[in-house]
Amino acid sequence: MPKVIKLENLKDGSILAKDIYINSSVLFRTGMLVTSELINYLHRKGVRSVSVFDAPAFAPFQSTFIPKAQLPEHQHKELTAQFQNEMTQIADELRYGRILHSEASYQWVRELYLKFYSNSTVRFLMDCLKQWDPVCYIHSLDVFVLTSLFFKHVNWKISQAFMLGCLLHDIGKLYTPVEILLKKGKLTQREYQKITEHTLNGYRLLKKMNFPEETCCVARSHHERLNGSGYPDHLHVDISDHHLILMMIVDVYSALTMNRSYRKPMLATKAMQILLVDSYTKHLFDQSMCHLFINFIHMFPPATKVVLTNGESGIVLADPTVSDILPKIKLWKTGQVIQLPSDLSVTVKTIIGWDSRDFIEQQRQTWSAFVHYLIDGDHLKALECLDTMSDGMRIEEVFIKLFEHAMDEIAHMLTLNQLLKAQYMVASSTVVRLISWKMMDITRQLRTPTMGEIVIVNLDSIQGLARTKLMNDLFTINGWKTELLAEIEDISMIYEIVKLKKAKFLAFYCADKSQTPLLIQLTAKIHDEFPDLNIFVHGSQSGTLANDRRANRFRLSTNCSELIRNMKHYVVSQVRT
Repeated sequence: MPKVIKLENLKDGSILAKDIYINSSVLFRTGMLVTSELINYLHRKGVRSVSVFDAPAFAPFQSTFIPKAQLPEHQHKELTAQFQNEMTQIADELRYGRILHSEASYQWVRELYLKFYSNSTVRFLMDCLKQWDPVCYIHSLDVFVLTSLFFKHVNWKISQAFMLGCLLHDIGKLYTPVEILLKKGKLTQREYQKITEHTLNGYRLLKKMNFPEETCCVARSHHERLNGSGYPDHLHVDISDHHLILMMIVDVYSALTMNRSYRKPMLATKAMQILLVDSYTKHLFDQSMCHLFINFIHMFPPATKVVLTNGESGIVLADPTVSDILPKIKLWKTGQVIQLPSDLSVTVKTIIGWDSRDFIEQQRQTWSAFVHYLIDGDHLKALECLDTMSDGMRIEEVFIKLFEHAMDEIAHMLTLNQLLKAQYMVASSTVVRLISWKMMDITRQLRTPTMGEIVIVNLDSIQGLARTKLMNDLFTINGWKTELLAEIEDISMIYEIVKLKKAKFLAFYCADKSQTPLLIQLTAKIHDEFPDLNIFVHGSQSGTLANDRRANRFRLSTNCSELIRNMKHYVVSQVRT
């Protein structure tokens, strides 16, 4: 029997017994799994009570799959229609190549889908994921389909439990805030950290529901990497664990090539190029497994070394005028450039390597162009380069690896007299404009500041404005409400704004040696007058305070990475208290 429960008494693991409406629209349907994050979401939406079933939350998983012949006709029709609709969303030739051109392959996938979805517990979880995050649901199905087809293609024996893990690998995202999952812009470091928790949350949920250990482990370990840089356990995945490594590659390929809330789908060959970089230079994946997957999809990115079916060898050329399925190849033996024919009389037999030099040179050229456009004051062209280089980065990484790095390089050019001071100022102004443009998008998606007010003070006059802007916006991104003093006429301004805003934090930027005496004087006076004020000092002159008797009360940093670490240290300290 259903019963109405007040939100404060609602428990994780309950099942909704009645649709939840907001403004005449269904928010969640009957049968939705209640999670701690769903409760938080309903609270933010102003829902006060819900109807849940007065029974055990869910039946434990049983490895029972109804044969196709025994499926009730209405269920068979419903699942078949659902399968066909969902396949139209994923099985695009631009992503799948020709792997589903065979009717037999399509029917084989359909039978597999019907089998797994005939299990009531599996379907229950997938329906919940579809309600919570439809994009994640389609991605999960895509990984399941691509992985299944690959294993069939190479005749690898694979357990049913592992394939269940492929289908349910992201089920832990039921415990990820929907605002983060559906965010249209880049994630902050804190948001990304929240995302990473889905691996452990998925493992715990599946374990609790009595799924096989292998299924649970796929949910836990699909973001681990060969070099130990993955999460949650930072495992060095064994190179012999072919099944998991292949699934990890498929997971990345699917995420890159499907439409996401924060990015349009990437071309398959561009995604393959990223996988090759991750395999060859970052050692995240096994090169041979990456080759096998590229052979399977049969779309080859530029600089791929290949052997053709006629026995000749060559390298794939970049040419946007030709199809990725039928690329141009430069033959090594003769130097001739050919385009693979549409009648498929000659195709690629196998990939044998990849030349990373073109990719590295392309990255170098984009970076050089970015710095040049900053110095030249060309905001729009600099923005194009910025968007290219920042793809896949979190917000803080954009600030550190792109903005700060560029400013460091331009400042170094100034010290070497390779730039006029006027050019340096133009570049700084361009950086400030780019940061402001990016922050317009970012701030629209930020939650209400939770860390309190902070006053940001630039002690370096106009020359320090760009760095102070970086500092200011990093505090904004990480939950502070900022008041920026880009220029001060008198130190009394600092006292006034701290008192007016009742700020609990104060931050100085100082890189000008001539301002060091003022910095020392200010920090001493302000510390004495506002003993409870938390003070950050950022910039190359922050080290002058390292031996100050009050240094343990200051958070000192010379670069943005150290500044962010200081923020995290403070947040952790606050949580502990």
